[in-house]
Amino acid sequence: MTPKRARPLPAFRAAVFGLPAVGLLAAVPAAPGAGQEPAPRGGWPGGPEAAAEALRRGAYEDAETAYREEIEAPGARLGLAETLRLTGRYREALEALEAGEPAPARRLARARLHREMGETAPARRMLGALLAEPGGLPADLELPAQVELAELEMAAGEREAALERLDEVVTDYNRAPPGALGAPALTAAGAAASRLGFRSTGLFRDALRVFDEAAVLDPADPTPRLRAGNLLLEKFNTADALDSFTSVLEQNPRHPDALLGLARVARQRGQAHPEGEDPLSAALAVNPGHPEAAAFRVRRLLEAERTGEAIAAAEAALALLPGAPEPLAALGAAFFLADRDQQLAEAESRFRALRPGDPRFDLGLAEAAERGRRYREAAERARAAAALRPDSPAAARLLGLNLLRLGEMEEGRAVLRDAFRRDPFDALVKNTLDLLDELDGFRVLDLPSLTLVLPEAEADLLAPYVEEVATEALDEFADRYGFRPEAGVRIELYDRSADFSVRTVGLAGIGAHGVCFGDTLAMESPSARPPGAYHWASTLWHELGHTITMGLTDNRIPRWFTEGLSQYEERRRFGDGVPAAFLAALRDDRLLPVGEMNEGFVRPSWPGQVAVSYYHASLVVERIEADHGFPAILEMLRAFRRGASSAEAIETVLGAPVEALDAAVKAGIEERFGRAAGSLGAARGGRPAQGGAPPGPRPGGRPDEEGAPPGLEALVEAADLSPDDFPSQLRAGAALFEAERDDEAAERLRRAADLIPEYGGPNGPFRFLARIHRRAGRGPEAAGALRRHLARVPSAYEDWLLLAEIEREAGDHRAAAEALESALLAYPLFAEPHERLAEAAAARADHRIEVRERRAALAADPPDRAEALFLLAAALRRSGDRPAARRRVLEALEIAPTYDPALRLLLDLRREG
Repeated sequence: MTPKRARPLPAFRAAVFGLPAVGLLAAVPAAPGAGQEPAPRGGWPGGPEAAAEALRRGAYEDAETAYREEIEAPGARLGLAETLRLTGRYREALEALEAGEPAPARRLARARLHREMGETAPARRMLGALLAEPGGLPADLELPAQVELAELEMAAGEREAALERLDEVVTDYNRAPPGALGAPALTAAGAAASRLGFRSTGLFRDALRVFDEAAVLDPADPTPRLRAGNLLLEKFNTADALDSFTSVLEQNPRHPDALLGLARVARQRGQAHPEGEDPLSAALAVNPGHPEAAAFRVRRLLEAERTGEAIAAAEAALALLPGAPEPLAALGAAFFLADRDQQLAEAESRFRALRPGDPRFDLGLAEAAERGRRYREAAERARAAAALRPDSPAAARLLGLNLLRLGEMEEGRAVLRDAFRRDPFDALVKNTLDLLDELDGFRVLDLPSLTLVLPEAEADLLAPYVEEVATEALDEFADRYGFRPEAGVRIELYDRSADFSVRTVGLAGIGAHGVCFGDTLAMESPSARPPGAYHWASTLWHELGHTITMGLTDNRIPRWFTEGLSQYEERRRFGDGVPAAFLAALRDDRLLPVGEMNEGFVRPSWPGQVAVSYYHASLVVERIEADHGFPAILEMLRAFRRGASSAEAIETVLGAPVEALDAAVKAGIEERFGRAAGSLGAARGGRPAQGGAPPGPRPGGRPDEEGAPPGLEALVEAADLSPDDFPSQLRAGAALFEAERDDEAAERLRRAADLIPEYGGPNGPFRFLARIHRRAGRGPEAAGALRRHLARVPSAYEDWLLLAEIEREAGDHRAAAEALESALLAYPLFAEPHERLAEAAAARADHRIEVRERRAALAADPPDRAEALFLLAAALRRSGDRPAARRRVLEALEIAPTYDPALRLLLDLRREG
């Protein structure tokens, strides 16, 4: 039945669950006050006011002292137990509850403690006895106890009994008279509704409503808001989940569950926490034995590929609570990623003996495998979790998404459709299904060793270039690495960044250009970004590098090494300048040691660190090859396949500990970039600068009426005062260029280029110098400066076109054609460069290129389609393909029947037979 709300549903809740309400929970006005002795997890203690207030504020030491002084006061033992529980002293909490009269509220609290500690047998025994109490229990005790017991039955594999019990809780809620239920009963009803949401999706909305009602009824109780936050996180609504957790922390800044919630929000968003502000560390500082927080820490260590530390952390957590399911599942994930099969089997057997119906062990392994890029094993474990708990949204999501990453598109879609029917509020599932619907309109091209999935409107134009670059890369890597994917490679291009992001992580806003799942890779189409902002060919090259290194290592390569290798291979093929952010990090001593490089990718501590880590890792790889030869890199890959860690592979192959490699890398970086980093000047505002030098004006701008931009003389004076400051020299040079004071500009720009010779910014000094030379009519010097700029910024589309024009004017048609080819590797979607390249190819009788470019010019939707068809027909005729030439010229004449050049070409083709 549709609920009648006792109060308006907050706007953010309605926005999250935007489907029509079809829930089963009728709105029951809650009791105006819950006067009974509360349970520790479901309500705040009603003992001495000072103790209760200290507990509410998170002043746990004061709360403990006050409760102990008034231990026989009503609610004091419950309050003391909650204080001890929140600070991780579970055994002491049990002892506090065992003393005195065995009141029902204390017995429920003891059962909850046992369940949290992983001691299922005593928890079930206590709950069963409590619910069998003669005369029954108040609703504020009975409904929470029923939900607790249902959770234990579910974990034991007694799914039907658990679901029946949860149904009873919902029924009891609906039957309750107005004002009969307090906050604990409302919270229990919301928990039951959220568990049953797979049957009727309106129950998810009802659960949030009831949690809100409980929070209004007892504002001091954090449990309803924590429950709401966790439910919202399950639906990937991080904004509203954050609101729920923050509202708890406003009252108690040290609540470990809310702090853990903040850490989970950040992880789901892929955000970094500023140094010293990590909520997970804060949660564990309050409660070192918190099972969920300890497991979260283990998972975070695994993401950084610090497997040994992860195993030690999980074992330490289990030493405190041997039966806790979360650390045990996390330990299994660590054993899995460390390829410790025997220990994994032992951990799994231990978990199954306690919880035969609990999917968390399989889910933990599936998530670890997914983040470790072992997608087939992730799908296998997700399938096992779904078999244990068919209603688990996480299991269905993990299975469906990882099947898609394996290229098993139909089964993946079927799994996700089933998941969506059960839970239409799962943002990842819905976004991915919407994307798959869009993919139905893409063109799929099955080629030898390649499957291309391209936007229909761009397929004719892009396909030849994607095939050419991919084939070149795979041939190059086969020679270099001795490996080629047996089953071929699936390459998907997306013309919208949001679609690519959804394909990657299920949500928009990933910020990357490409991702590799092994033999399946996805990337943005050139049209997804403005010309000059993105180099599609180098992205494809980079991701295919991952395909090779992941395949060679059976997906066991560390993140930093595979990224370093791909970035290095990309730089070798296309060139690349040093990012200003990397120089700033070097200047500020923020580059991570080699032994900690994964942290920069998976848990960055400052904005921009991920991008810096790519370049830094490529320099490490470059140093290994320079000092030990490329065979050492191949041997390291073989070591990773055998399961070696980064430190083990480095020591075994290079014959020295990781610290020695780190010292060599640091020395090389300092020698090569130390002076350049120093020329960026000091960090501003007390925080390290991330962006380095600002770009200054773009070449081609216009001066003001007086012929000089405002502030020009101030910029020149600043440059005079700081001759070794790169930003000052570049700004002054750019401003002088705009004012057409070219001799002075060139002096400043040459000084900037000398300070950072490898500067990779889009408006670097060589870009301005090229235009100064061109303005003076010095073509060769302009071309030379442009080549130096483009070696550092290969995505600079306009500069490739300018270089082609300069070479054409100089009569070097081959060099002009090479520049145009490079322009197309940056952005191939405009017709004019294809037309110019076709003309250059025709001039040197390169018929293959001429035909390719005439086809591309036609696919680029030229303004005169008849002429484009005629030019393609003429190129086909010169290449010897007369039947294709005849078809194309007839198409031109269908558009323009009197087009004389096409008529003459058709006559010539007929004469030639």
